[in-house]
Amino acid sequence: MEFNEHNKSQLSFSHPKMFNKRISNFKERFLQRFDVIDLTLSAKHLRQWNQSDFGAYLNGYENRFICKYFSQLPGYRLLRLGLSEDSESTNNFGQLHRFSLHPAEMHSSHAAICNYDELPIPSGVIDVTLLQHSLEFSSSPSAVLSEACRVTAPGGHLLLFVLNPFGLHGLKKLPMQILTEKIQYRFHNLRLGRVIDWLSLLGFEVMAARYGAHRLVGRPSETLIASSRYERWCEKFNLPFGNIYIVHAVKREVQGVTRMKHIWRQSGPGYSRPSGQGVTLENICKR
Repeated sequence: MEFNEHNKSQLSFSHPKMFNKRISNFKERFLQRFDVIDLTLSAKHLRQWNQSDFGAYLNGYENRFICKYFSQLPGYRLLRLGLSEDSESTNNFGQLHRFSLHPAEMHSSHAAICNYDELPIPSGVIDVTLLQHSLEFSSSPSAVLSEACRVTAPGGHLLLFVLNPFGLHGLKKLPMQILTEKIQYRFHNLRLGRVIDWLSLLGFEVMAARYGAHRLVGRPSETLIASSRYERWCEKFNLPFGNIYIVHAVKREVQGVTRMKHIWRQSGPGYSRPSGQGVTLENICKR
């Protein structure tokens, strides 16, 4: 092939364009590591992470915490929104109607497949709503929380288990996003104070907020976790560097401005003036 002046000019312009295109593609792929993938796409990888040592440690700690503090919550219906199927979490509660939803797991015991920001449930019918890490791994945490609050009945309980951005797993997020493409590090950094502010705007009163799962690495046995002085000491003082934090909130009963006030009936003639004897059971029987 003979190269004339025209071919040389084409090569000089084509190489910079290809180089710039490769740079832009690499930049786009690199920035995608910091985006939070929707649960419909990341559920399979998060299920594998749940079965890892650290994921199993978090699940075991949360199940023990539920069994210790929340197993006796009143109500008939319980809804669980989690990363994957976990029958142990729902079995720790005493509600007769316990079910879970999921956006992607087809071959499981979930009641329905749906997005967490569009639940196919009427408003105000769930007595206990449990969110286990479905908040921070969703593409829109505020929409998911708003939908969970919508289906919770007045006086119902909302339980949140969220990864702490100041815990070990939260602090590893940024360097691991730069070095790897692992899905378990692609979540929203939700501070405890931010979540409490959202709940107050949605008409919930926070009853308790605790930090937990302070262990750093490994998958120790249950007996070692139960007898760990370090774990008990951190829980006693509620140190804010646990891997997760737990929020227990109750939905307030909101009285609208259009609600009619109760009109009391006017008392009978005998009760118009106070008598010296007062209103006693004998006086009422005589009347």
